[in-house]
Amino acid sequence: MKILIVGAGIAGLSMARLLQKQGLDFTIIEKKPAASTVGAGIALPFNALRALKEIGVYDEVMAHAHQVREIHYTTAQGKLLAQADLTAPPFAQDKFIALKRKQLQDVLLSGLEDKIRYATELTAVDNQIHGVKVNSNNGDIDGRYDLVIAADGINSGLRAEQYPNRHTLYRHKLPGWRFVIKVEQHQLQPLYMLGKSDLFMAYPLSEDELYCYAHIHEDNDSHPLSGDAKKDLRAIFCTYGGPVGKILQALDDVEVICGELKSVDQARYYKDRIVFIGDAANACSPLLQQGAAAAFEDAICLVESLIKDENIGPALEQYKQARRTRIEWIINYSDKPLASIKKMEKALPRFIRNTLIRLLGPFNVFGWKKLATQAKLANKRKLD
Repeated sequence: MKILIVGAGIAGLSMARLLQKQGLDFTIIEKKPAASTVGAGIALPFNALRALKEIGVYDEVMAHAHQVREIHYTTAQGKLLAQADLTAPPFAQDKFIALKRKQLQDVLLSGLEDKIRYATELTAVDNQIHGVKVNSNNGDIDGRYDLVIAADGINSGLRAEQYPNRHTLYRHKLPGWRFVIKVEQHQLQPLYMLGKSDLFMAYPLSEDELYCYAHIHEDNDSHPLSGDAKKDLRAIFCTYGGPVGKILQALDDVEVICGELKSVDQARYYKDRIVFIGDAANACSPLLQQGAAAAFEDAICLVESLIKDENIGPALEQYKQARRTRIEWIINYSDKPLASIKKMEKALPRFIRNTLIRLLGPFNVFGWKKLATQAKLANKRKLD
């Protein structure tokens, strides 16, 4: 089987490690000129760590990780709405961690450097039911492949090329900012502070570092955006309580990554001999922190399907059926609340939101419990 992986990010590298583990040949291409060093932090919930054990890098990742044990949701002023214990059932045997994104990337990359062709992009793709013929700006990888794995992220060029004349992503109108900042002896557990259509998250990476994420609806009533990330962060979140004031004071020397929340218009699994994994397949809101977790699980299910059925067509259909229910539930659960964010500018919707959080607990923990306990949301093929 001749396999081409497009994208050397978290999804592509996870896929490569699993193929290598099974003795399957592959080539990876990456359009960037070198391994990525861009990124802030990343939080990995229980199912991401279960998958890392399957991939074979659990111990290496844990050597860089900071374990978290609780989740706190508060108002913008710091008044507690709900908290949840991440060491209690159904997670008593699991862990939740955070680390720098580059640390995770480096662990996955280790040992694969010689398999990656950097600064390489596809220039033509002929996808047919029995194989994919590709051309690129690097003639060494041109030719026919039995399978092409699209692991090229949320802005997947392969997904856009395979579904022409339609937008495969949609915007939530939520510009956001991410950064890692030093805050000595912060003594925080993951903290989600909810304002109107604005949110500020502080997630510990160590005893002295925090991964921060913030967003606001672009049509909010109070804060027209200037385009200056640090200026906007200070203007929007200056009235927040808790640790936010101290964080904003320390922004000057911090690199802030700007972006906006986008989701796929629908989950994609495969088309002929191109198969989609990770954000190329199922990008959605990070409410459940399933970006990396879904990529890991996609890779595991795809490799399992390929080694259990030598006929690629049926194997890809098995992959789709194994992932479909779980992925589509994750996308729906993660994205549904975003449709109501603009409404939070008014007092009554905020009161209802806060009441639901007090009753149900943190929304992400509520969702994780469903992923952990509901059989219908499990991958239909055993991950072994």
